[in-house]
Amino acid sequence: MHPIPSVIARFIRENHVLSLATILDGRPWAASCFYAFDEDGARLIVLTEPSTRHGLAMHANQEVAGTIAGQPQVITDIQGIQFRAHASLLSNGAATDARQLYCRRHPAARLKPAPVWQLLLAELKFTDNSLVFGRKTLWQRETESDS
Repeated sequence: MHPIPSVIARFIRENHVLSLATILDGRPWAASCFYAFDEDGARLIVLTEPSTRHGLAMHANQEVAGTIAGQPQVITDIQGIQFRAHASLLSNGAATDARQLYCRRHPAARLKPAPVWQLLLAELKFTDNSLVFGRKTLWQRETESDS
């Protein structure tokens, strides 16, 4: 796996909410989720019940996409991530470890336990208009030569 470029990792660490896009039975759905970033594993950790609409969708179709972005007022201040990932519900020790990471980022999560999911990042695109309008930094977990 290629390391995530530092400019992308920093942006992900500085934020805490993602917008998640899923598909269930051919119908799209989006949800906002708090996340914790596991940079070494190139994954985002989220907590959600499997009975939510996005939980049902992730269970049925693990391929998801999403964004991480602020809400700037000026177009030249836009920074944001677009991602593609593989979602999976964690169990046992993997869930315990991921929950600890999540609770370090969001301590209030200790008050209401929920199932732990990982979004194993496959592809990232970071747009940063603050440097140069339309500047993009790309990352992929694997390239064709890696497979």
